Amino acid sequence: MESTTTPSNDGVRKVRKRTILFVTGAPGYGGTEKHLIELLNRLDANSVQVVILCVKTDPFTERLNGYSGAKITVKRENELKTLRDWYRVFRDIKPDVAVFVYGWIWCLPTIASIGARLAGVRRCFAIHHLIPLPPPEPKVVGIGSLRDVWRHIFGRRRRKVLSARIPPNLCNKTICVSHAVRKSLLQEYGFPARKTVTVHNGVSVSEFAPSGNGGAAIRTKLGLRADEFVLVSSARLSEEKGIDILLLAMSEVLRRRLSCKCIMVGDGHLKDKLAEQVRTLGLTHHVFMEGFQEDVKPYLLAGDALVLTSYREGLPFAVLEAMACGLPCIVTNVGGNAEAVAHNVNGLVVNAGSVDEVVDAISYLLTHPQERTRMSLVARSRACEQFDIEERMTEIKQVILN
Repeated sequence: MESTTTPSNDGVRKVRKRTILFVTGAPGYGGTEKHLIELLNRLDANSVQVVILCVKTDPFTERLNGYSGAKITVKRENELKTLRDWYRVFRDIKPDVAVFVYGWIWCLPTIASIGARLAGVRRCFAIHHLIPLPPPEPKVVGIGSLRDVWRHIFGRRRRKVLSARIPPNLCNKTICVSHAVRKSLLQEYGFPARKTVTVHNGVSVSEFAPSGNGGAAIRTKLGLRADEFVLVSSARLSEEKGIDILLLAMSEVLRRRLSCKCIMVGDGHLKDKLAEQVRTLGLTHHVFMEGFQEDVKPYLLAGDALVLTSYREGLPFAVLEAMACGLPCIVTNVGGNAEAVAHNVNGLVVNAGSVDEVVDAISYLLTHPQERTRMSLVARSRACEQFDIEERMTEIKQVILN
């Protein structure tokens, strides 16, 4: 979609910029929000202007300081509770294109997309970042009354599925960040296949690149020797990331008398609970909780491998960034992890929740330095060839701006 020109009284044709509205229900800053900022950085300031509509929380304004791309207005709304509210906000903004950004399937209500269409928004899109949980299982086992029949037909599971199907049918296209996310949305929630496409997440392979001593400062700060084997975990400290599994695995690795350290980068509501687990397991001198870091690259360069023990994912930036930095990755077989990491090729893929498999994977990389070097080279090559962010963002722009 290009900008349009209109004649003026002085004969000079003026360019009318198209307005793109991004709607987000982000509770904080994470991979979904990073993805959106990467897209904003690649929009043409001469042809589009952007509005970001934040439902309750605004994680964008502070990160747009010094931004020099397309004009961006951030609007924060705390009271979008009814269809009338959503209709009003779309009518006031009058976007040419609306893009609904889903960190997870229920972060935006169904009435948001209905409100957009009622307000006359002609082009609507969605981006889904996380593989959804299956719909809740029905509680009614047998049919013993008319009420049971009613609950069977219109029970919670049925209502969930039906409400989830409305937005993708109102959107021109739904973009999924991995094939696994797309497959789950099609199978579990009945998204229309013809309106659903996959555009993988990407990474800046020029920004994230191997460096011989790029992580030396971090190792020095943490008191880590240059020859020590160091894992890096870059993940939010929340249940779905399975950090407790990683800590149990670290404890077992040390019981096997293998020397291993782990740098944990990330923050979240489980911070105190996980810190207590570190103390209880006697990992205080082996696990370093560094909190959220705006720039994770030095920490990746300080490591020998990335480990991600998640229960749910879409296609995590942490894995792509680690690959681009030349790190072999230990990941769970969830979401799009296995679309980035091929087992025994550029890393190791384990089953979610299996402490033993994580222990074996860590032990293997630790004791096989030549394999680690081979996987490192393949990881970097795979990131450059398949997950270059410039190509991926061009694909997204072609979808929403065509």
